[in-house]
Amino acid sequence: MNIRKLTLLLLSGVIFSIIPSYAASEKAKMFQAEIWVDNWFALYINGKKIAEDSVPLTTERSFNSEKVKFSAALPFTVGLLVKDFTENASGLEYIGKPNQQIGDGGVIMQIRDVSTQRVVAATDETWRVLVLARAPLNPECVKSSQPLSECMHQTWVTPKNWATTSFKDSSWKLAKVFTREEVGVKEGFFDFTWDQSAQLVWSSDLKLDNSLLIRKVIRTIK
Repeated sequence: MNIRKLTLLLLSGVIFSIIPSYAASEKAKMFQAEIWVDNWFALYINGKKIAEDSVPLTTERSFNSEKVKFSAALPFTVGLLVKDFTENASGLEYIGKPNQQIGDGGVIMQIRDVSTQRVVAATDETWRVLVLARAPLNPECVKSSQPLSECMHQTWVTPKNWATTSFKDSSWKLAKVFTREEVGVKEGFFDFTWDQSAQLVWSSDLKLDNSLLIRKVIRTIK
């Protein structure tokens, strides 16, 4: 609206209000993510990687937990790249040993408001999941003496900007919740007191899906 038109409206006694086309932004707050993964993770906030598992993926039986502090304003997007340990593209572990097998994954995370210590977000069945690597496609190869050549696998390209708030994830599957017994939680899992809202999640296949993207836009604090 130009100044001349505004002046004419005022002179004619018209009362009006101008409503901004944007909402007032929330102030940034400090949060703490508490994460346990079988076996490895990288954490992204609004598309930026802020942390990764301190134990390399190549470490067998890596079941440590991690605390990660970050600052964010609502809404913010949480992204997790999670991987189960496999020795190679076959999808197997302990290759050549009597316990050669198909491994399984599992991840749980809760986010606390640092100022109140209250859990304000957590992994559950509402998070979205995209599978990046699946193996073996022929599970009967599990006892093969040449699994790298006999076990089939499939991989997918990581979408660009997948961890940003503007990314559209409606085509992704919803996460599946698993029990502690199904995942076989160990060691670092017991470092935290998990809120009842925090669930162990993965794709629909806990064993064959070895690399996943998991994400959710946190719009409100519960």
